Amino acid sequence: MEQLAQLVDRHDVIFLLTDTRESRWLPTLLAAAAGKVAITAALGFDNFVVMRHGLPRDSTSAASDAADAAAGGSSSGAAGVQLGCYFCNDVVAPLNSTIDRTLDQQCTVARPGLAPIAGALAVELMAALLQHPLRGCAPAASSSSSGGVDGALGPVPHMIRGQMSGFTQTCMVGQAFSQCTACSPAVLQQYRSQGWGFVQQVLAQPSLLEELTGLADLHRQAAALTLTDSDEDGQEGDEAAAGAGTQQGSGEEEDWTEL
Repeated sequence: MEQLAQLVDRHDVIFLLTDTRESRWLPTLLAAAAGKVAITAALGFDNFVVMRHGLPRDSTSAASDAADAAAGGSSSGAAGVQLGCYFCNDVVAPLNSTIDRTLDQQCTVARPGLAPIAGALAVELMAALLQHPLRGCAPAASSSSSGGVDGALGPVPHMIRGQMSGFTQTCMVGQAFSQCTACSPAVLQQYRSQGWGFVQQVLAQPSLLEELTGLADLHRQAAALTLTDSDEDGQEGDEAAAGAGTQQGSGEEEDWTEL
């Protein structure tokens, strides 16, 4: 593990090309803690996503500090918006994604040209990023916007999603999540203070990340809200049924009186 952290520290760009979602968590954490650029290429059967991870605002790298100063205090995005990492769209901790799944559901089967396309885009994304004056903190370009300042190789997207079924490709932008299980301040602070002991605890008990980031509270609040809505719906249904029964009984009494 120490050797892995040293490799991350000694390199400028970290490529995440692993098969499963959970296997990307540790390199994402290491890259964020070291202030390094991380690029993910993930494949489905006929779709892919290639994205660069936003640099945390508390990054200690000199490149990030210089880029923040050049951008007027913004980090990893346009108008001071920090770009998200691969896990910023998740509201659960990384778990074993291969349990009880068939081979074709484990992202091990893909169309023949998918891997070369995604790999080439990842390399081009790195080249465009390193040739940008803000490097890892370059603002994101989407399909509808150039993202402001361009580098020598043009605008640098945050996320590229492709679909081979329609041969389409879209550039998207995603913001960092304050409760992310990989790049949030709470997780980075815990890793920096406890080191590999923290990693070992998470590997043994992934739910620790949900408690640390506050996602567990979010789940409990959502469950309580759902339960409250169900109780209200049930109460309204009971009241409606009782009202219908009362109305029906009233009609029967009137008919009996008339008879």
